[in-house]
Amino acid sequence: MKLKTIALLGLLLAPSAFTAEQPAKLVSIVEVQNRPLSPKINIIGSVYSRQSAELTAGIEGKLEWVQDAGTIIKKGDVVARIEQTRLMLDKAKQQAQIEHDQVSLKRLERKYKRLEKLNQSNHASGTQMDDAKSQRDLALANLKLTKLQLDVIEDDIRRTELRAPFSGIITQRLRQAGEDINRATSIVSITDPDRLEARLHAPLRHSKRVRVGDELKVYHNGGDFVATVRSLIPVSDVRSQTFEIRMDLPIGIEDSFSVGELISLALPIAPKTLTTLVPRDAVVLRSNGAFVFKIDSENKAHKIPVELGDGDGEWIAVSGDIEAQDKVVIRGAETLQEGQLVKISKMLNSV
Repeated sequence: MKLKTIALLGLLLAPSAFTAEQPAKLVSIVEVQNRPLSPKINIIGSVYSRQSAELTAGIEGKLEWVQDAGTIIKKGDVVARIEQTRLMLDKAKQQAQIEHDQVSLKRLERKYKRLEKLNQSNHASGTQMDDAKSQRDLALANLKLTKLQLDVIEDDIRRTELRAPFSGIITQRLRQAGEDINRATSIVSITDPDRLEARLHAPLRHSKRVRVGDELKVYHNGGDFVATVRSLIPVSDVRSQTFEIRMDLPIGIEDSFSVGELISLALPIAPKTLTTLVPRDAVVLRSNGAFVFKIDSENKAHKIPVELGDGDGEWIAVSGDIEAQDKVVIRGAETLQEGQLVKISKMLNSV
């Protein structure tokens, strides 16, 4: 009986012997990298249309019809109509005035030619010639002015059909049929949902860290992409202390976005420095901190505490007892124990 008890106690006091007999854990590993990386901050922005406008007719009148919100339109399509009755009457009146001025001009032209013949035979004075010429020239000027006034009326008639300046969608009907409007009244809002851009506002103190043409990583609900800075607007008010970044969306992914959709940008805020990076999947997070498992030359796993830094896509900066070309576990780290033997199933160069 005593021998059995002693044997049982021996087993309980020597768990390491049992652990050593466990099979090696199958894992995938990757080499730690050292490469230049800039510290970054995340800023929030949204997607805008590059073409968006509230349309006005530029004339006064009563609305007859306005296109419904949500209607897809092409460039040149009519989106609203204004009553033409008064303008058509003005046009008829102006045309009659032109006819009147043309008759007056012809009469004065004949008078001048008659006096010109009389002047050749000394039967008309120079004063009479000057008066006739002045009256004829004045009538000609009045006719030109009357024709220009007709052009203005015809332009107003064309404006009674409000046409889309670009293709898009009616986003809002701002006025209803039957309402009187003035020249500056906004009638409909139109947006082009196909030509999009990203707009973000960043702290003004970091404005020197970004340049037109820079390629920066942008994040959204569907993942991330690299976008090019098209323009910078380094103008800020005292309260906001921000500057605006406008970025082109890559060709081929614009259909994945809607106007107003939120995005974020990783904005560099300092020069690049050589940084130690591991894949995000290599980091094990626990309530007491973060760590990775480093594999030694004997294929044993060692738990290395690390402090996390800035991210770079699928990689993240770390600091700790780890350096470039060390091998860390990227698959199978969650259940590893300190000193456990591992079997390498795959060596990955990158993720």
